[in-house]
Amino acid sequence: MTQDGNHIIADEGKVFRRIVSGEDYGKEIYLGYSHYIGGVKQVPPHLDVPEDFEEIDDPEPISDTEALNIITGQSNG
Repeated sequence: MTQDGNHIIADEGKVFRRIVSGEDYGKEIYLGYSHYIGGVKQVPPHLDVPEDFEEIDDPEPISDTEALNIITGQSNG
């Protein structure tokens, strides 16, 4: 992870996930105040810090055809 002020960027092949809620946040985050975390209102709003997030492997994207096959239960062969 690299950090420039309130901007954090995940390492190559990684994305961020909020540890407490398991929500995926993508490759870059601008840290600030979160008013809701996991659908729960934060009173007062939570000031995000890099330690609130973990880097996980970026899931491989799948094609539309692969997604349709998964949904319909059909195989690729």
